[in-house]
Amino acid sequence: MATTQTRRISRKELRQPDRFQVATEKALEYIQSHKNLVFAVIGVLVLFGLAMLGWQLFKERQNDAAALEFTDATALYQAEKYREALTAFEKVQSYRWSRYTGLAHLYQANSYIALGELDKALSSGQGAVTASRPNTLYRQLALMTLANAAEQKNDCRQAIESYDEARKIIAAQQGEALLGKARCLEKTGDAAGALAAYKEYVKDQPGSMASAKVAELEGKISAPPVAK
Repeated sequence: MATTQTRRISRKELRQPDRFQVATEKALEYIQSHKNLVFAVIGVLVLFGLAMLGWQLFKERQNDAAALEFTDATALYQAEKYREALTAFEKVQSYRWSRYTGLAHLYQANSYIALGELDKALSSGQGAVTASRPNTLYRQLALMTLANAAEQKNDCRQAIESYDEARKIIAAQQGEALLGKARCLEKTGDAAGALAAYKEYVKDQPGSMASAKVAELEGKISAPPVAK
């Protein structure tokens, strides 16, 4: 039967410092010889931490104040007091570092649409898009609002572009964006493009009214040209 031999540690080895002790001593020596540099780095780190804490507290105060203003503004919007709501949403936007700023742009754009001021609606809608993160429901809603304003202004090119971008975002308004794109393509006389968009919509919504549009456009495209 094999026996294991244990190596005896000599007295000399026992007296030698271990790695942790050596590393600690070297670190202390470095600190002693570079006091000014070490204290400067520590000071910078402390100041950075305090600045970050101050920034977070500032943002929290901004959000709290903006939330109160936003609640008042949306109440005016829901009461269809759009002109007053616009002023209230401008107050929300003054808290530029709050999370409510982008939403204020979105509601402001819809207020302008309700008032028929489409150029201002387009500007606010673009602000809402800029303030949103990519591939989010909020970005999709902002694009839909922008497209709606452009469609009402008969700017089909911009409307199609915005509807198409909104359609690519997998969120609640994806189907509506596709319908908007189809509708605008039909307005521009692009029957083939509109038909393709309506067909894509019908794939997911087979019992929808869009099926009638598919049949109508297929009839127009397949009909022989009228002789002059």
